[in-house]
Amino acid sequence: MPLRIVYVSTLEPHVTEDDIAALVDKAAAFNKAHGITGVLAFEDRRVCQILEGPEAAVEKLFRSIGKDPRHTGVTEIVNVPIDAMTFDDWGMVRRRMIDMVISAFAL
Repeated sequence: MPLRIVYVSTLEPHVTEDDIAALVDKAAAFNKAHGITGVLAFEDRRVCQILEGPEAAVEKLFRSIGKDPRHTGVTEIVNVPIDAMTFDDWGMVRRRMIDMVISAFAL
């Protein structure tokens, strides 16, 4: 059964817009290769991400995210098994924070 993890964090001040763009591109490729989908939203330095996919892969990725020095305060707010994945084959896309909130209420 797939797993959904939603977390929030705060980007470190040294992280640039170019860093974020590179991160999203790299994450999309990695996630597609591991059957993970999701959406990532930024507003100022705040981050919210929804990850979905095979339980072991999502949990391993989330542990890796928690160790990433580009952000602090990684806080898991949802960790639930799901019947079906919401984001199809997105891999990883970037959205505005308001779009993330709308998506979260639709889940």
